[in-house]
Amino acid sequence: MNLEELNERFGSKSVTFREGPGKFVTAVICNREAEAEICLHGAHLMKFVPAGEIPVVWMSKSSWFEANKPIRGGVPVCWPYFGAAADPELPAHGFARLSEWRIAEVAEEGNATRIAFVLAPEDVTAMAVPFAFELRMEFLVGRILQMTLTMKNCSESEQVITDALHTYFNVKSAEAIAIRGLDAVEYENRVVGAEAFGCVQDGDIRIDCEVDRIYLDTTGAVEILDPGFDRTIVVEKFGSASTVVWNPWIHKSHAMPDFGDEEYHTMVCIEAVNASKDRRTLPPGGSHVLSQKITVKR
Repeated sequence: MNLEELNERFGSKSVTFREGPGKFVTAVICNREAEAEICLHGAHLMKFVPAGEIPVVWMSKSSWFEANKPIRGGVPVCWPYFGAAADPELPAHGFARLSEWRIAEVAEEGNATRIAFVLAPEDVTAMAVPFAFELRMEFLVGRILQMTLTMKNCSESEQVITDALHTYFNVKSAEAIAIRGLDAVEYENRVVGAEAFGCVQDGDIRIDCEVDRIYLDTTGAVEILDPGFDRTIVVEKFGSASTVVWNPWIHKSHAMPDFGDEEYHTMVCIEAVNASKDRRTLPPGGSHVLSQKITVKR
């Protein structure tokens, strides 16, 4: 569907479809409560700005905008696996973030806007599809941002899934923030060379080195206290009992071609995930819903 057709069928008082970076088709949302931009490549949220605020999600200035490559920043949808694939020839974090999604619905809900994207096996070109599925990624854009990924196993056998809403947050200085809500929670440390298991968080998380952790058996909200921007970002989640916190710090930033060398200072990832022992088994015809809600407080 081209831009003219998309705008004719799904355009509304708050939604228009335009050509975005890399000539990717992008849904631009502007209502009384917030602005957002969502790329059909990956159903990828690239912008969320509540009225009167500065951007809440972070985007890398070095990001690729190319077919079969991920967008760096915003909210990548990682599915049907999180992290590296079992087959080294396959892309990290699965094919959902590399595929062109289709618009399913646009609706005005008071001062907020609902927009939904869908993905099916016939939409995937990045890699072979391992089983039949249906995905729906829905955004409710208002003063609060709600993101919901619904996955359905359409195959005749059970499927084990790991996944993530891999959210990058915009902060003034990563070194100055405090991340609250995970005190006394056990985590897996995924930094190369670190002791991986048996770690327990002590107090607030501070960013002063590479951080790559899966916090286990946790369903509660996490807060990013950002004194530089004088705000707190509250991150709630549903359908997830594991939370990822990530900042690549110096050496990993320099090693990533789609990430600026100094950009680690201005971002942190807080991710609603089903990972590690929180992986989900979907029976034939079974579904699972993973959701994240983002609120900015002053």
